[in-house]
Amino acid sequence: MLISPTVALHSLAAALAVVLAGCGSEPGTAAPPLRIIGQTGIGPGEFNYPRAAVVSGNGDLYVVDKGGRIQEFDPDGKFVRGWTMPEFNAGKPTGLGAGPDGRIYAADTHYARVTVFTAEGTLDRQFGAYGDGPGQFRLPTDVLVDGQGYIFVAEYGGNDRISKYTPDWLFVTSFGGPDAGAASLRRPQGLCLAPDSTLWVADSCNHRICHFTSDGRYIGSFGESGARPGQMRFPYNVEMLPDGTLAVVEYENNHVQRFDVNGKSLGIWGRAGREAGELAYPWAVVVDKRGRLFVVDSGNNRVQVIDPAANGAWVQ
Repeated sequence: MLISPTVALHSLAAALAVVLAGCGSEPGTAAPPLRIIGQTGIGPGEFNYPRAAVVSGNGDLYVVDKGGRIQEFDPDGKFVRGWTMPEFNAGKPTGLGAGPDGRIYAADTHYARVTVFTAEGTLDRQFGAYGDGPGQFRLPTDVLVDGQGYIFVAEYGGNDRISKYTPDWLFVTSFGGPDAGAASLRRPQGLCLAPDSTLWVADSCNHRICHFTSDGRYIGSFGESGARPGQMRFPYNVEMLPDGTLAVVEYENNHVQRFDVNGKSLGIWGRAGREAGELAYPWAVVVDKRGRLFVVDSGNNRVQVIDPAANGAWVQ
């Protein structure tokens, strides 16, 4: 029996909806987003599977997608400019960082390096090379730059560690690698700097959040694999909110979960789906100076903006 293209397309859409609705936990609907930035496409303000974001010192949002494009938006979500990675045939970045001087850092994952741009998108420098030694990477996943300009780079693919560099690009130390015991990481996918200068790490394949000092001393961790409150499935990013709690985006559970620093679950935002307030395989969360949370809704080709302090923002 022949099936018309229209029927086949509707069948595929229905099947996708069933699969997506069955992924992860299904909490009740939380507060709707304040704004949605972007839609599917390759034009300005459109996305092809966005995977990372960062808010710069001036409040602008930078987002990188699988088209190898970095796009800048002002604090109200208006497109400012965009540019393309120097090379992207081997793969696209999975992490972004912003320095105190305005530079934008891309974890150039499949090129085993970090690529640095000016705030306007001009190529500034690149550092790193493939390998396991000091100053080398396999698959860098994220970049964080602290207020003094020290650079932290997470990576996976065998090294599964975090490396620290001086503001002058000199290697300082690595930590969290395969021989680190309880501190051993498995695909550290996202980095967050707390006001006390400690680091929170989304240890994605261990389904937990780890805590380190800035010189690499392991403080502790929380989380385990699962879909119940307090559990996680592939946390890809962690961000500290203005009240000192942590927002963790979970790729497989299709939601953002809020925790206190001791690992107690304080609620969930989002669930699997395509509507506003629903998520499809989200990769990242970032917070701006206004305290708004930007959720990179990768499978829906958009960024959802929420007020994490609003009544009803989190479903228990």
